[in-house]
Order: sequence, then structure tokens, then C-alpha cells
Amino acid sequence: MEFRPFGNTGLQISALSLGTAAFGMNYGISPDASKTGGLPPPSDADCAMLVQCALDSGINLIDTARAYGDSEVVLGEALQGQRQRPFIATKVHCLDRRGAPLRGSALRARVQASVRKSLEALKTDHVDMLLIHSAPPTLLQSNEVIDVLREVKSRGWARYVGASTYGQESPQLAIEHDLDLIQVAYNVFDRRLEDTILPLARQHGVAVVVRSVYLKGALTERGDDLPEHLGQLTDLSRRFRQIAAQYELAPADLALRFVLTNPAVASALVGVRSVAELDLALQSATQGPLPPNILADLDPLRTDDVQLVDPSRWGIP
Repeated sequence: MEFRPFGNTGLQISALSLGTAAFGMNYGISPDASKTGGLPPPSDADCAMLVQCALDSGINLIDTARAYGDSEVVLGEALQGQRQRPFIATKVHCLDRRGAPLRGSALRARVQASVRKSLEALKTDHVDMLLIHSAPPTLLQSNEVIDVLREVKSRGWARYVGASTYGQESPQLAIEHDLDLIQVAYNVFDRRLEDTILPLARQHGVAVVVRSVYLKGALTERGDDLPEHLGQLTDLSRRFRQIAAQYELAPADLALRFVLTNPAVASALVGVRSVAELDLALQSATQGPLPPNILADLDPLRTDDVQLVDPSRWGIP
């Protein structure tokens, strides 16, 4: 396993990190996702096996969130008895029911209550990283939430703090606030941050964790299971898979290696549902950067269409 510097934290984090959204809720693309709400979670035993295999392979960062259903509870159980505990990142929502940023005592109360519940579910007295979940610019434009995060650090509940973001303005604000890390979407199709935010974060020593490596499955064979209204994305997926076949690579292999080729990426989150999928990701991570000719072939697939590259707009979980 390759380990990379994690911004200015002094940590060395595995190039692959394990995402656990699928541990606690229906998630991902399936032929009937609009009816079932996505693929069902693996069993608790299978999740525990995935965690064990990830740790045995050298993965030392696992990502979860309060919003991921039972993910924290399942992960907490899976980590019981582990001799070497990985770094754990979780998240807290800081918006009210209307989607407006919480302020003042309501913000502080939400964060503190969420962290306490996370620690209880994970069976630990602290997490290594606490991120604001889906942090909008309106939240990060104020120092208020940053002060609350620093309070969490001072209490010893989290060693490092950051923000999980969308778009360009939010991650830029997080970098300007000198947070320890940001989590952003970056993949073959969605390269909006490639020439701006990623190099800026590297320059400022802010660690970048990349999610949406497989774009919820659109960059794998499951791209054919996208709903009809995402026909343009299905076409992109097929073109991508043709390029993968041309170079005798599995689509998931090509998607992951694309992300890891960028030196600004500290770690790539992979959400896998089986040991076989994890093994493929681990093998991909050992193959090294993509050569220039393959990167050139992938260039025409990039798109700035938010309706295509933001899964929250797809109408499926």
C-alpha cells in the first residue's frame, strides 16, 4: 500500500481509504434503484469482513457519517477487538430542515449532540477527523462554524477538522479557513476542481480526500443501469468503458487510477460491497499513474454539467 502525506497534519494516510455509506443504507445504481432506493447494504458480517480485509491490506482511513443510516454502528461493531485501530473520519450536518445554516447556540448544540452520538456508535472517545457534511458556502462564509469545530478539537473529540463540499466556492472557503482537510468529488467525468481547488489545497497544506471515484457506479459496468433520464451520462459511461476495454483495463481500475494519478490527492475513497471489489481496488492502486496517452484519451469525457456529475441530482439514493 502506498502512503501519502496528509496535508500539514504530519500523518501518512493510505492512498486508498474505505467508504462506508453502503454499510448502513440502500445505496448505488441498480436496475430498479428508483423503486428499491438503491442496492441494499451488505450483511453486518460481510461489512466486518470488508473492514478486516481493508485493514489487513494497509488501508488506514475509514470514512463514515451520521447521515449514512446505521453505518457508524456497523463500523463500530466491526472495529471491536482490532489491535490496530484505523483513522476514522465522520461528519455532522449543520443545516436546518429548510437547508439554511444553523447559527449560534443551535449550531453548537447540533454539532456537540452529533459528535456525542457518533462517538457512542463508533465505541470510541474521539474520532480522528470530523467534517461538516455537504458544507454550503453560506455556512463557510462565517467564522462561526469554524469556531465550533475548533471547540470540538479543544475538547479532544476530534484531532482534525474539515469540510465535505460541493462546487468550487465551498472548498475554496474551507482552504481559506485553514481547515485540516477537505473532501471533494473528483473523477474522470467531473474535473471541475482539477486546475483550481486541488492545486490550491496542495499549496496550502490542506489534505484532499476524493469521493465519487466511481461516480456512484457510473464509471463501472453498472453505468448501463442508470435511469432513462440520465441518457447522456449512460452514453459517457459507455464511451469510458470502451476506452477501458481498448487498454484491457477494468472500468473500475481505470477510474481509480485516474484519481490516484493526480499528486494533489491524499487519499481516494472507495465504496465497495464485497471483498472481490476491494481486491480489484487494491490491485489498481499498485499499478501506478496512468500514462499520458490514456489520460489524453480520457480528456474528451470531462463535463461541467452538474446534472450529470452530481449524484444528488439524479433522483436516486
